[in-house]
Amino acid sequence: MEYFMNRREMLKYSGLGCGMLALNSLMAQSSVSAAKGPHFRATAKNVIWLFMHGGPSQMDTFDPKPVLNKLDGQRPPASFHDIQTSFTEIKKQKLLGSGFHFSKCGESEIEISDGFKYMQNHADDIAVIRSLHHEDFNHNPALWVMNSGHNRAGRPSVGSWLSYGLGCEANNLPGFVVMADGAMKAGGGVWGNAFLSDSHQGTKLNMSGPPIANLKQSMASEKQLKMLTYMKQLDSGTNTELEARIKSYELAFRMQMAAPEALDINKESKATRELYGENRFSQQCLMARRLVERGVRMVQIYNGCSAGDEWDTHNNSFNRHKKLMRNVDQGCAALLADLKARGMLEDTLVIWSGEFGRTPTTEKSHGRDHNPYGFCGWLAGGGVQGGQVIGATDEIGFRAVEDKVHVHDFHATILKLMGLDHEELSVNQNGLDMRLTDLHGYRDVYDKLTGRKS
Repeated sequence: MEYFMNRREMLKYSGLGCGMLALNSLMAQSSVSAAKGPHFRATAKNVIWLFMHGGPSQMDTFDPKPVLNKLDGQRPPASFHDIQTSFTEIKKQKLLGSGFHFSKCGESEIEISDGFKYMQNHADDIAVIRSLHHEDFNHNPALWVMNSGHNRAGRPSVGSWLSYGLGCEANNLPGFVVMADGAMKAGGGVWGNAFLSDSHQGTKLNMSGPPIANLKQSMASEKQLKMLTYMKQLDSGTNTELEARIKSYELAFRMQMAAPEALDINKESKATRELYGENRFSQQCLMARRLVERGVRMVQIYNGCSAGDEWDTHNNSFNRHKKLMRNVDQGCAALLADLKARGMLEDTLVIWSGEFGRTPTTEKSHGRDHNPYGFCGWLAGGGVQGGQVIGATDEIGFRAVEDKVHVHDFHATILKLMGLDHEELSVNQNGLDMRLTDLHGYRDVYDKLTGRKS
């Protein structure tokens, strides 16, 4: 007696030669994006977010504090003591000056720490925001709020919103790619899609072995193509879940050729590879350039996740920052130089930040504690005018006090640079219109960053 598989069984047992694909982020992928397109003219079309996991110290990187250095070893002022935190020890600490010197760099004379020797050559390319702030003192909620606009799990990440709102320019690569050098304190959910389609969550590249698991072909391309055609004939189009899964396999089939080539940095010239250097972060930056060059909407690189290399410097802050800054300095600078030389910096937005900054006080053995009340980051490209500083913290680098940029302002500005209105980019979930910036508005950071009126 002959037995004929139905379409569900065909999908279950065939695996399409992709080992049923451990590409969970591509399940439910549709060849037609859910994107509605930009709301207005964008200045950027791609994003590379260089995320310093653990929280870099603002007064040791891009926010010099000479007054703090003069007050080194003294008790902090009274204004420091009204913070709302359960960490009472922070209120007993003494001020800790920076061990780094700062130099005025470029024509703009932006002051950048001497720990960033390569980045000092790009002062005129970056816009430094010294007044970032939010309310979450601990890593997990801070990571969530910086990545999703909400301090608890269950909201889509920035990359997922961009994928949802704009889709992907490449039809053979995912729209949102993630790289990390270890495990995240808050887990991989921070780059998740939450209630958006699974096709919009970040596709994480592996640290060792094949960058994307189970993508290697286990049957000839011609055979896979015939199987795809047959499965499409089996599907009547009435089962949307099944149709979406078939679409994910189609993308996986195309990725078998595109992904290995896109991630092979050995195809770059020797001069380009030497520009970036040989450490992991530098190579990730080069991969990021290759991915956005091929149409990936957003690449997010999390640096400082591996033990001993976290930016969470509760001990020995100066020496650890010296090493951490050296690890990322050449890669950051090379990325900017490379994008600029290729004419890609004009429409690629590069972001550098952590989930918060550090306190101006000493903790344990010359370390610094968490500080979400005033910290720094920078943006470059994508319509952003470099060579400027936006906002300021107080004299000891603790609170944002001038042109304050809340995380919601930050996210709304990223969306606007990409052509999206943060109030219009929403999804109705359980009767509520959910969006990246929740119910919050934003200050006109866009106008200051771009030098144009919105």
